Amino acid sequence: MSWETLAGIARILLLLCLAVPVVCMAQVPPMPGEPTEHRGHALQDLAEAGAAFEEDRTDEARLDYAKLLYETGHFEPAEDAVKPLLGASEPPVDAVMLAARVAYLSGRYEEAEHLFGAALARDPENRRALAGLIFTYYQTNRYARCLELSDEVREKIQIPHLDMMLAFGGEEPYRAAWRGESRTEVPFLVADPLPVIEVEIDGHKVTALIDTGGDAFILDPEIADSLGIEIVASMTGMFAGGMEAEVGFAKADSLTLGGVTLHSVPVSVLPTRGFVLGGHTIGGILGTGVLKQFLSTVDYPNDRLILRERSGEASGAFDAEVRGRVEDVIPFYLHSTHFLIAKGSLNGHDDLVFHIDSGLAGEAAFAATEPTLEYVGIPTPEVAVHENVVGGGGGGFAIGSFPVETLGLGDLVQTDLIGSFGAQPPASYRMLGFIQDGLVSHNFLRQYAWTIDFDRMRMVFTR
Repeated sequence: MSWETLAGIARILLLLCLAVPVVCMAQVPPMPGEPTEHRGHALQDLAEAGAAFEEDRTDEARLDYAKLLYETGHFEPAEDAVKPLLGASEPPVDAVMLAARVAYLSGRYEEAEHLFGAALARDPENRRALAGLIFTYYQTNRYARCLELSDEVREKIQIPHLDMMLAFGGEEPYRAAWRGESRTEVPFLVADPLPVIEVEIDGHKVTALIDTGGDAFILDPEIADSLGIEIVASMTGMFAGGMEAEVGFAKADSLTLGGVTLHSVPVSVLPTRGFVLGGHTIGGILGTGVLKQFLSTVDYPNDRLILRERSGEASGAFDAEVRGRVEDVIPFYLHSTHFLIAKGSLNGHDDLVFHIDSGLAGEAAFAATEPTLEYVGIPTPEVAVHENVVGGGGGGFAIGSFPVETLGLGDLVQTDLIGSFGAQPPASYRMLGFIQDGLVSHNFLRQYAWTIDFDRMRMVFTR
């Protein structure tokens, strides 16, 4: 499918939905030296910092080296590098923050909470530590902990997620009620250009697409208004092509997916009804924040979404079910609210850091910014504005395409694919505090049943 034939698809990408707030913990202190241009330069800086540390094993050299390890996506080595600093009576706050970020990325939220709290105790004005603490409560569904923050603390930071969590008034979000067994299947209405399902929100049927590039359940404002769902906070989000749009935050009473109903559900409010996929007008978007409540499988070959209870019993049953059919098991990280991060390869360049965002529709399986293309030796393609290519923030941005010889996640490698240039905002390359080499999406994932296991922080791909 060419870019020019997207007229019947309308939505090309909902990228970076609910973009990282200005005060998010993703913002890290400046790296030592001048900013690098792409991964090749960063790796050179890393090699020099490693050599300097071997020669001068001071705490400062160790911390500089650890920061560059983190910047280049070597998260566990960065954590190992700063560990000796954490045993000091007064460890450097930057070292504590780096360790906290890696713990958060790895889903070790109890440890992350302790470390963010320690950094905040050392420096009560550290807004990044406070943001880290708040997002840890967000990821662990402990919204009530935000009520314990003093008015003085709340005034130090402006995060719409905090206002939304406070609006729950101590009520636990995402409480699951199963009808029958704690496993359900929701059939796709269409699988391409993106999977679409039917859900119920506050008893109202809504057609929703599945997109891990979004966080909480996203609901069209007209529908939200008709259901009496009130916006309690808002922010400016970044979307495809660097476009921006206002995103509202609210709370719905229930969200029903097949045989399970979630009660007290965070909702993001953003126009979606302009998107028509397979003849279905889209009223909502099911993002990572909802999938995270389950052991979720986006089963593309069998046109269904499978939701299982997050429990040891369900995990064991899943392992038995897929035994002998697993193509690969790939560790992943979770950044901020919803960024699924995994290691991969592009045209023979290994150890790259990819955002797994399933919402790129059209022929492209991958998207990247100019620094990545330069690093792997792909010429920057010509771009043009196409009338029906739009994202969550609207249209009017220019895109182009480029050939991809090989694209890999773990041991999964596909060949002769198409890449997209211009849809992924240039700022995304370093926005998360480490290099994001690109975005892997629908036309790569489409070949598998893709299970996201947030308990074991792994993705399981089966045929």
